[in-house]
Amino acid sequence: MRIELAGRWPLLRRLRLVEPAAGSLILDARRLTFASPLDLAAMVALARSAEAGGDRVRLIAPRDHNVTSYLERLDVISNLPVGAEVVGALAGGPRADRADSLLEVAHLTPDDADRLLDRLGRVFTSRYGPRGRRYFAAVGELVDNAISHGRSDLGAFIAAQVYTGTTSGRPGIEFAVCDTGIGVRAHLSRNLANEVPADDVAALKTALRPGVTGTQEERGHGLNDLWRAVPETGFARLQLRSGKGLASVVGHGGTRRPRCVLDEVDVPGTWAWLRVRPY
Repeated sequence: MRIELAGRWPLLRRLRLVEPAAGSLILDARRLTFASPLDLAAMVALARSAEAGGDRVRLIAPRDHNVTSYLERLDVISNLPVGAEVVGALAGGPRADRADSLLEVAHLTPDDADRLLDRLGRVFTSRYGPRGRRYFAAVGELVDNAISHGRSDLGAFIAAQVYTGTTSGRPGIEFAVCDTGIGVRAHLSRNLANEVPADDVAALKTALRPGVTGTQEERGHGLNDLWRAVPETGFARLQLRSGKGLASVVGHGGTRRPRCVLDEVDVPGTWAWLRVRPY
């Protein structure tokens, strides 16, 4: 299939499936103008999952040289499957050290989780101090979900960035983790106390309810713990995608507004994206 990545934040919207043909995955980024951490991590997760399923993988590089350079700088290209074909010129060259403000796409496994979380903790607290520690706690819930509920042989992929607001006027943090596991619906169905969700949208709605889990433990899916960790004095948005389900939850001032819709593209595993912006 061919997925078109056009404009800004394309994978935060409903996916644009251009050609549904099986046997290959083409990520057409020619018209990509800006990529969020979710776009970066999801591109790699899609490519790795397709390659593991026997599909050929091709990435058509952005026409904008600066965007192509950004994909290289954030390690999207280097994390593609070994046999993936990249169409278009790559920038190459040296890269500046931005360890204090971003985490490039990284392969998340149980063995690497502590190292990556330690780096994220330093990035968030260096910018936001005590508030950054609460941001870090929220991100930790998503990482825990990916490791414990979305585990697979391929692992998961994460990326993050801290925004100072100097140019945009919108400071905050942005984090994404895309696992390649069984997905929310199959995970929830493992707990006999749950009704089997009718589809992926129903599964996401269920997962967002307090106290719901895919295990027999007395705990939630981690998502309610996440909202307790996010400061109430800020604006937060959580987006989840699993299978054909897409959920978006906006929270601020202690209130939350969820919205779940059906998408046409069935993605493997579960994607989670969190944006927190202080008032």
